[in-house]
Amino acid sequence: MPREFVEIDPKDLQFNPFELIGDDWMLVTAGNDSAFNTMTASWGGLGVLWDRPVATCFIRPQRYTKEFVDRSDDFTLSFFGEEQRDALKVCGSTSGRDTDKVLDAGLSPMQVDGSMAFEEAQLVIVCHKLYAQQLDKACFTAPEVYGENYPDDDLHTLYVGSIEHMYLAADMFDDEGDEGCGCGHDHGHGDGCCHGHGHDHGEGCCHHDHE
Repeated sequence: MPREFVEIDPKDLQFNPFELIGDDWMLVTAGNDSAFNTMTASWGGLGVLWDRPVATCFIRPQRYTKEFVDRSDDFTLSFFGEEQRDALKVCGSTSGRDTDKVLDAGLSPMQVDGSMAFEEAQLVIVCHKLYAQQLDKACFTAPEVYGENYPDDDLHTLYVGSIEHMYLAADMFDDEGDEGCGCGHDHGHGDGCCHGHGHDHGEGCCHHDHE
């Protein structure tokens, strides 16, 4: 059966974002069920900007996923348990231009609010793109940071997305309906659920260097 997801309020999220992004990694995905791409990332953030909850991510110009993010209004961030570490490594080491990495990684694509994510995820964040700008070398106030991260001058593009929906896997809740990650708030499993549906793997994923 497809995995079931329950929509939660971003304010209810109890995960540590430094662990969630920096240690556990995430997949950045854009496109639809006919053509999409995804990449592993460990740089980004969750917070508040322009009076709304937002997520940020950073993509280098050579990444195949960037083409999909640039032409899409929305993108998703998917977070997984440790059991999917190998899948994230696959999605972070080969290019979707050359292979179907979603298939190789053993992940199951699902359509979520018109975008794409994965049934194996524990948490899916759907973002509406608000802002995109390539980083500027002249704006670095610590030259060593630029030197350490951009020896080839391939500056990331910064993307800011408003968090439109946040879905937690239903099996992350205990028997009483409380979020197993420590949310402490009751959530019904009826309205606001997203049900995963399998799709052809299509375009696959993108190359990634853990950024």
